[in-house]
Amino acid sequence: MYIEFKHIYKNFGSYKASEDVCFALDKGSLSALLGPSGSGKTTILRMLAGLETPDSGDIYIDGKRVNDVPPAKRGIGFVFQSYALFRYMSVFNNIAFGMKVNHVEHNKIQRRVTELIDLMELKGLENRYPSQLSGGQRQRVAFARAIAPEPRVLLLDEPFAAIDAKVRKELRLWLKNTIHRLGITSVFVTHDQDEAVEIADNILIINQGRVEQEGTAFNVYKTPLTPFVAQFIGNHSLIQHYGDIKGFHEQHTYHAALVRPEFVDIFEADEPIQYSCTAESGIVKNVLFRGSNFEILIDVKGNEVKALWPVDRNVLQLGQTVKIMIKRLYLLNDNTVKSVKNESLVADKSQVI
Repeated sequence: MYIEFKHIYKNFGSYKASEDVCFALDKGSLSALLGPSGSGKTTILRMLAGLETPDSGDIYIDGKRVNDVPPAKRGIGFVFQSYALFRYMSVFNNIAFGMKVNHVEHNKIQRRVTELIDLMELKGLENRYPSQLSGGQRQRVAFARAIAPEPRVLLLDEPFAAIDAKVRKELRLWLKNTIHRLGITSVFVTHDQDEAVEIADNILIINQGRVEQEGTAFNVYKTPLTPFVAQFIGNHSLIQHYGDIKGFHEQHTYHAALVRPEFVDIFEADEPIQYSCTAESGIVKNVLFRGSNFEILIDVKGNEVKALWPVDRNVLQLGQTVKIMIKRLYLLNDNTVKSVKNESLVADKSQVI
């Protein structure tokens, strides 16, 4: 493993920013620290950079313990949320700054900066100043400046937070492709699930200073291991009395259930259903157009359940009676998550007439 955190603790007074943080990241990987504001993800990033010191535990980079190694000696590039570009320096000089500080030869600086300007698609902007650039261009300059000294590790703190939505989506793919092309082990902080899913090879869910779960985006989404992860990742509806839903029964160790939109099928009131005994009657409470589909909010026995409806079908109306089938639930208790299927889908042998 290239980066390792072993039993890291960090307190700020009575606030526990990191509590027994343990993880290991492969060389060349692109990992996301994902969690809500105040969860401790930026503290982890800053400890890796050497900008904060853990109270206890060990941090390793490429097999070397770096707790006592100063930031400038760790071989780390850092892209800040606010870009932190030097406003009185040109694009060229901003990118060259780190190499000049390290007393790199002039000819090598010229070659490296020219190479990065081409790679970052900034050709023709070398002599402009940050105030003359768009948000996306400034982000690319900040990225180029961070990797110019050829760091071993690249850290990015909310790298797209200051960029508008359209440019943000374009830069996500660009960043992922560029980092993989360069092969730099990279870690970025975000609270945006879409950002983490689109960019990262590996996601670490951070909550209250702890790593709740680590894995690929698909595995974390499909198999949440804790109630926090189940409720934080993806879209869902919370059902308190899930035993009232057909095909499910109350389990005394699980106090509530989550249902995701993809677990729910909607049918119009007169539409034939194969598993008819499993269908519940519901009332449409809200209809939101999401572009590729509609998000429908349905009242079912006092529970509000979200589901998806195709755009090529009749548009459902507020107050309309529909039938729904809930195929799966995640059951929750204080510590664990259990995935259960609707029992009627196996038991019901009724036919469509």
